[in-house]
Amino acid sequence: MIKHNSLSFSGVEYLYPSSAQAVIKNVSFDVRTTWTGIVGENGAGKTTLLLLAAGILKPSAGVCKRPESVFYCPQRTDELPPGWEDFFASIYNDNDVGALYSRLGIENDWPLRWGSLSHGERKRLQLAIALARKSELLAIDEPTNHLDRVAKRLIGDALAEYTGIGLLVSHDRALLDRLCTDCLFLENGNAVLRPGGVTHGLKEEKREQLENSRIQEQLHHERNRLSVEADRRRHLADSARSRLSKKHLGTKDSDAKAKINLARLSGKDAVGTNLYKHMVHRIDRVDQTLNAGHSEGKRKTGVTLEGAASKADRLFLLEAGSLPIGNNRTLFFPELGMAKRMRVALTGKNGAGKSMLVRHIIEHISPSIHFFYLPQELTEAESRAVLAQTFEENEKSRGRILSYFSRLGSNPKNILQSAQPSPGEVRKLLIARAVNHNPALIIMDEPTNHLDLPAVILLEGMLKECCCALLLVSHDEAFLSALTETEWTISSRTPYSFILNFVVNEK
Repeated sequence: MIKHNSLSFSGVEYLYPSSAQAVIKNVSFDVRTTWTGIVGENGAGKTTLLLLAAGILKPSAGVCKRPESVFYCPQRTDELPPGWEDFFASIYNDNDVGALYSRLGIENDWPLRWGSLSHGERKRLQLAIALARKSELLAIDEPTNHLDRVAKRLIGDALAEYTGIGLLVSHDRALLDRLCTDCLFLENGNAVLRPGGVTHGLKEEKREQLENSRIQEQLHHERNRLSVEADRRRHLADSARSRLSKKHLGTKDSDAKAKINLARLSGKDAVGTNLYKHMVHRIDRVDQTLNAGHSEGKRKTGVTLEGAASKADRLFLLEAGSLPIGNNRTLFFPELGMAKRMRVALTGKNGAGKSMLVRHIIEHISPSIHFFYLPQELTEAESRAVLAQTFEENEKSRGRILSYFSRLGSNPKNILQSAQPSPGEVRKLLIARAVNHNPALIIMDEPTNHLDLPAVILLEGMLKECCCALLLVSHDEAFLSALTETEWTISSRTPYSFILNFVVNEK
């Protein structure tokens, strides 16, 4: 039986050894049973917060109190999840585990062929193992990455039945709205807990921003008024000092000198100056309030990718053939080709062979065609290599890449101080590098995975305006609908044979 304890952060900070500043700063909140969403831009510290909550990282300052039973489910699917042996051993003697096994369509041999599974299949087993643990606190990082529409619904149903304390890092707005009773918004290392799902939280954030802008405007108006009054009082003080000066008095004008001496003795000569100083102090207090309410300026966003239309009319051409996709399954495809400026969506359920077909296509692209490929997933070592390659660019090129990275909605300071960038940051960095090199063909495998919500919109706008050809693999139907004109759909040839057929559909 899951205990309904609370998770509390009190003044928690975390500073990575390689960083100059804390990624989590003085964060305090308290959450109880049900799901709490963790929302923020890539690199904002969402995964760090999960690791602190799970006890995998220890705070640099502050206190984190958690239940005894905690399980962390990472967003990466590189490795077979720990605990898989217990999961499969419990399928037939634990009804709850058996139900997860059946509901998520898991197969017995998946641990044996982990390397050949799609990332969507890996994610389903990873989440099934996490839910089967029945922990008091479950911290999940990006559960719907890589999943097709059916799998997302099944995962959402399974997560909805969890009755412990749940922390959910996700950019899936529908999932956050469905599951979460609160959302914790991270920005610049700080955190604000808002009630409701992410849509309600974003509206509340917008309302708070408008209210803050209104207050700032009032303060600026008040400061201007005080400045005018301070100038007036300064002129009065200067005039008073001039009237009380003895410089222009005659040597025998003893009466005037006596009056001036009396004014000085009574302090009347300082009244104007004191009133002016009082006004300056009031201006200083307004300035302090303005500075306290002024958040870090919003970075400019939006990237223009001109692209380069290929000189060749044909980017690639594959004769009709077949491709083994693992587990004795074969993908059959007709003649495939892409012309310059063609925009293609490649769709199909998890495990249908989409990524394998993309890699097969890449092998047959002419060396004369300048193209960019964004893989579905990168290992931690590959992510570090991308970061290292960026540092190795000449100063001018590196500056442009980091500028594009910033305009995709993430702070370059975070990436420069990071030894291990987040998956979302790596994705943005790769996209920034693509913009810098102006390709004629862009191939992206699940490009919206790991990206924060604003970045998906920015990426869509960038690709919509470029003149290069596109081949996009995605389960994000709205994203594909906005950007592609032709759909290549992989579907089962028969219900039972696992032999796949490739169908070309004109939209």
